[in-house]
Amino acid sequence: MVTHLTSKLDKIFHDRVRLGVMSILLASEQEITFTDLVGKLELTRGNLSVHMKVLEQNGFVKSKKEFKNNKPRTTFQITKKGKAAFEEYLKLLEQIVKNINK
Repeated sequence: MVTHLTSKLDKIFHDRVRLGVMSILLASEQEITFTDLVGKLELTRGNLSVHMKVLEQNGFVKSKKEFKNNKPRTTFQITKKGKAAFEEYLKLLEQIVKNINK
């Protein structure tokens, strides 16, 4: 039963960095700056950039680029698709944990 459930886990979220990003975005329910994500996740800018590209290409997050005080500023927000997919991922994890002891 557990193996069947684990095979349904979305592999995109099954990465430490992307799991962290999606958790932060889901919990905040608002835009988060790239710089804030770098700090919260203790990552390099390059490392985070690669993961954000994967999430954005799959439609799970959207980015907004603008200039604030003549400095570039990128923010990210979870999409409806991303929220639904990540909540499903979390539900599956919960089911797996519940079924381990059965």
